[in-house]
Amino acid sequence: MRNKEESKQWKLALIVLTILLSLSAVGVSAYYYGKSFRDIFVLLMIAAASFGAIVFSLVQSDIYHTLHYDNGAHYIRFVLAFLLGLAACCLLPSLPDSGWAVPAFALALTLFSNTVTGIIAYAGLISICVYFSGTDILAFLLYFLTGSIFAVLFEKLDEDYRTGPPLFIAMVLYSTCMAAKTVYQSYGVMNADIFIMPVINIFITFILILAVLRFYCAVAIDREKGKYLLINDQEYEMLAKYKTEDKQLYYNAIHTAYFAEKTARLLHMNVNVAKNGGYYHKIIVSECKKQDKTLEEICKENKFPPKAIQLLQEFNYKAQPIKMKETVAVYLADCVVSTITYLLDKNHTTDEPMENVDYGKVAVAVIRRKIDLGILNDSDISLADIGGMEKLYTGEKLYYDFLRGE
Repeated sequence: MRNKEESKQWKLALIVLTILLSLSAVGVSAYYYGKSFRDIFVLLMIAAASFGAIVFSLVQSDIYHTLHYDNGAHYIRFVLAFLLGLAACCLLPSLPDSGWAVPAFALALTLFSNTVTGIIAYAGLISICVYFSGTDILAFLLYFLTGSIFAVLFEKLDEDYRTGPPLFIAMVLYSTCMAAKTVYQSYGVMNADIFIMPVINIFITFILILAVLRFYCAVAIDREKGKYLLINDQEYEMLAKYKTEDKQLYYNAIHTAYFAEKTARLLHMNVNVAKNGGYYHKIIVSECKKQDKTLEEICKENKFPPKAIQLLQEFNYKAQPIKMKETVAVYLADCVVSTITYLLDKNHTTDEPMENVDYGKVAVAVIRRKIDLGILNDSDISLADIGGMEKLYTGEKLYYDFLRGE
């Protein structure tokens, strides 16, 4: 509890410090650019409201677990990106508007929070920059819309970190918009000099985008993948010990993880999260009873990533509805595995022959039964996803044979 309170205090301190530094920077910059005290006062009121909206969006996203990756535990990333962006937007009005290499900040703010918070913060920064420069609305539209495109294109980065296609699309669009704006503002007087600043802008933006993506990969994606690589190993201590302590629980975990992982790959979910949930959805309950600790405490001790913890909470807490697609994949996989295991055990303990049972049809029946019960009504799963799952379980002939032969 103490660590959690310290974390909240640290977040609060970051938020207060960010607002104070931001308002101070805006006020000093407004004075430097020759604004009247009346204009400065009005600007500070508007800036305070804007920064308040940004903070509200960030905190609300954290509460409802909609921040990307583990950003909820690392406000400092967003704060640093925002303060650097604010510093740039306070200094860049000294240059022609064709030289503002700011779309990279839209990407950074989005990656270190989420899309809504990032775009709101970026809009505030661009508004300040345009106000100080006194340029026309065209500059605001150019940088705001292109920055929003950068944010949306990189909103979700997959496990393989494929940034090539979105980066190519973003830079082509940005270059096209910059060229169109430059030609439009030249009033037909074309020469090489007018393209020098835009070209430099595009080059610097490209370098900054690469730097942001590289940093994000290092602090978020690679770090998180490393955690999953450790805890999703079948030899990991918390999982491996059940091979001797409770074989039934262990094999339920192995089989559930198999189906959950395969479902995640088929439907483009987060494979690591689904696989992790398959392994630990029931083992975590057993660990809570053995150690007399909460689910969250055990997850923290084993360094489970936030999404993995959220899945286990959704699976095990009745008061918390199932929302994530990965939780649905694990839940249905567990139901199917438990049902088939029960039928196989029944076959071994009775004289009734069950060799002709179509386990694919059994799996589909289980899935449809759970849907009819309304358990997944609050989840993000779609009917198309459910159809894909049914096809997957129907086609798993070899694995059912494997289960039958165990």
